[in-house]
Amino acid sequence: MRKAMEVRSISEAEFEGFVRGFEDPLLRDLAQYERWKSGLRLLRVFWGEGERLTLLGLKGGEKIQGVLRVLKVPFLERKRWGGEGKERGEVQDVFLQPLEVEGLKALLAGAEEILAREGPLHFGISEWKEPYWEALERLGFSPYARSVLIAWDTKGEIPKEGNPAVEIRLASLEMKATLRRIQRSSWGFFIPPDFERQDVLVAFLDGQPVGSAYLNRLTHHIDFGVHVRREFQRRRVGMAILREALRLCRERGARRMFVTRVLRAIAKINESDRVALRFYLDCGGQILREYRGFRRKRRPRPLAIPPLSEF
Repeated sequence: MRKAMEVRSISEAEFEGFVRGFEDPLLRDLAQYERWKSGLRLLRVFWGEGERLTLLGLKGGEKIQGVLRVLKVPFLERKRWGGEGKERGEVQDVFLQPLEVEGLKALLAGAEEILAREGPLHFGISEWKEPYWEALERLGFSPYARSVLIAWDTKGEIPKEGNPAVEIRLASLEMKATLRRIQRSSWGFFIPPDFERQDVLVAFLDGQPVGSAYLNRLTHHIDFGVHVRREFQRRRVGMAILREALRLCRERGARRMFVTRVLRAIAKINESDRVALRFYLDCGGQILREYRGFRRKRRPRPLAIPPLSEF
């Protein structure tokens, strides 16, 4: 780069001031953003929140030209990566102006130095901005995971009507067996709800419990998605659940309702992913971020990743 670059820790105010210029719809207030992401820990998704170690800035003279967040997160990928320890490093929310590979390289080197002080931490990078994907691959990082964050504006409405015969009720602690049956029919396994953090919605049709969703009261996120028993799918049960969840979010003053789909494959289209994404988008959801997780591999190789438009 033309000017000598310095990478150092910066204040929250400096970070926010720089990121504000990118007009990101989620990252306007750092404390609020990190609080929202901390509420997503239940998902155990690769781009979730952890312990923030520092905010780094790339400076040329007195001007900040790039920023990122350095975190320590649970090492959920330990077996697949072949690493050790319960935690790994994580780099998120990289912003550069202008985007230059050398500037990105300098910022990531600074992040690695921070993580090295915490021990021999493996680290990943979660990135949703397409131009940065190519830059990361040029620096030798390879994608290892992919997920899609979808949002609804609570000022709007689900464009498709739910089944008018569906009744939505809040589940009680005694309904775990019912929830288990719904989820096992929908996707083959069961994740118990957290009644302290989630409103557990159950859809009834003809007196039978046929669908469910866990609406997180802090994040306004539908944790683990909408589920409908297979024999009751294509009967607008899921749409009825989404409508009720959106109504609750609106009632609580939320600006958006969210759902995340973690894609089962990176380099191919999985039919279950295609069906789920199509459902949420047909019901008025908008793709807010397509997250890709990157890590350094000994033998990086390019992957032909199908765009979401092919889903």
